Amino acid sequence: MRELAACPNVAVKISGLGMLDHHWTVESLRPLVLETIDAFGTERSMFASNFPVDRLYSDYATLWRAFEAIVQGASDAVKAALFRANAERIYRL
Repeated sequence: MRELAACPNVAVKISGLGMLDHHWTVESLRPLVLETIDAFGTERSMFASNFPVDRLYSDYATLWRAFEAIVQGASDAVKAALFRANAERIYRL
């Protein structure tokens, strides 16, 4: 991931983590999420779901609440970037 993150034209969609940890918790996801954000920066990271596949491991609302809990101490601007603005910019929505 760090090698990919070194390429300035590469962004990351943080999703599908239940495939790695079928019984995940906020605490088990936290290091994966924060390491990914650390590698790519908040300007090239975005949260996403992998539904319907993620339904095997969680429900939609629980997944998004987990992402919220992991970045609860971040600024409003960082949260907006991770949850919405980066996807809008990267996907040109």
